[in-house]
Amino acid sequence: MPTTDDEPQIGERARLAELIQIMGRHGLNGLASRLGLLPGRSEQPVDVGTPERVVALLRDLGPVAVKLGQVLATREDLLGPEWVRALSMLQDRVTPLPFEALESTILTALGSPIADVFASFDREPIAAASIAQVHGATLLDGTEVVVKVRRPGIAERVDADLKLLRRVARLAARHSPEIRRLKPDDLLRFFAESLSQEMDLSAEAAACESIGAFLQPLGVRTPAFYWDQVGRRMNVQERLNGMPVRAILDGAGEGGADVASRYADAVLRMIIFNGRFHADPHPGNVFVLADGSLAFIDFGAVGVLSPARRNEVVTLVLAIASEDTRSVTDVLLQWSGETDVDRQALTRDLDALIGQFRGAVLRQIELADIFGRVFALLRTYRLALPPDLALLLRTLLIAEGFVRRLDPGFDIAARAAPIARELLRERIGPAGLKRGGRRLATSLGRLAAASPELVAFAERVARSGALPIELQGGAVSSTPASPRRADPNVLSAGLLVAGAILQRDHDVVGAMLMASAVLPAGWAWFSSRQRR
Repeated sequence: MPTTDDEPQIGERARLAELIQIMGRHGLNGLASRLGLLPGRSEQPVDVGTPERVVALLRDLGPVAVKLGQVLATREDLLGPEWVRALSMLQDRVTPLPFEALESTILTALGSPIADVFASFDREPIAAASIAQVHGATLLDGTEVVVKVRRPGIAERVDADLKLLRRVARLAARHSPEIRRLKPDDLLRFFAESLSQEMDLSAEAAACESIGAFLQPLGVRTPAFYWDQVGRRMNVQERLNGMPVRAILDGAGEGGADVASRYADAVLRMIIFNGRFHADPHPGNVFVLADGSLAFIDFGAVGVLSPARRNEVVTLVLAIASEDTRSVTDVLLQWSGETDVDRQALTRDLDALIGQFRGAVLRQIELADIFGRVFALLRTYRLALPPDLALLLRTLLIAEGFVRRLDPGFDIAARAAPIARELLRERIGPAGLKRGGRRLATSLGRLAAASPELVAFAERVARSGALPIELQGGAVSSTPASPRRADPNVLSAGLLVAGAILQRDHDVVGAMLMASAVLPAGWAWFSSRQRR
């Protein structure tokens, strides 16, 4: 008799039985019952100390479970601080495989003996993780490279465990409202896509090359790849030798303030202008090279912020800037897909949350503090962020923590100000105005909530043609130009114009660049208005 979709295959049943056995070994029968894995015991309480036990469980279950735990550690909108702290202890470090275990994979990927491609190949790895490990090598011409090799058998293991995870998630969602709130299907879909990209070492090479082309004019290096030796199971890339930024953090190097400034500039520009960004820019992935330039490595984790998502975020920020908390509520509920929510109570709490930052000095506001309060509110109302936005927030938290450690007095608003001015020129210059003329009426309708002054300004642009914008001392000046079709184009540009008109303060405009990327920083921008 054929099995149904909900009935695990024989191999999956064995793995499921192993999962239940491991959970029992860690004293997690209560959790197993809550997940629906132990029939007839769904009322059994979850053991005290569950977060720490779950971390130990995930380690025992293997690489897919560890990586899922790492993803969940970034979702403070879903999980409380105690869970996030425990899951953050998971490290993707494993015992290296001996060279002999990798040799056949390397030979297959090369299609020739190792000596035909490399003058030398270090048998001891530089680093080892659950998906791949990295070895140093030298090409025949003497060029130093690193060789990243996928662990044999890992693809089959990942595929099998992902199937099991989906089955367990569906079962758990039926038994537990708490699990349903986590939207396990959406979470696992995003997780599987991210894991698939990490498994494909040629995808890492393509992402590095693409983002590297954007970063190069900023003086930021990324490794070059040798495409004749790049495939799904192996890639060969340039070895960038320099001082790890960790050395500066540990006090062994100098220039922390300068590195913080250039690093923040690179991260902000990747997100705002490029739309694709390094999603794990921690100190271990950043180097200072001999010529003083920065280098980013390891593009296994890449975030993508689509134009549609950026417009949604900017729409949200506009609503915050105009004190329209009803619209803020609308966007959050749209993102979460929840309908059974007390809208009035949520709107009141959003008003109160925004009020907490009124009168605050912008440069003293830390994103981690803002995010913590926002996430607590989301958990209270059982709302969840889209996974791509959660990844963006995690990247910004990594970046902020990094620059604060390099330079405790770092002013992220001042750093963002010139980027904001550049974005303004790009989005409202003649080319930008011409691209979206048909959307003028829609854009004006959305911007009307922000400021009548802004609407009048946009109408003058539409009547008179292209309008060069120049910020000098925070003021906006205009000069006549030849007639062209005009359009504010995208809402993020409108936000910056509104800031220039209403604030006449370049630091606030800079802060709004951050607001264009994340909701909480938008609240910081709003709070700065209250000082005036």
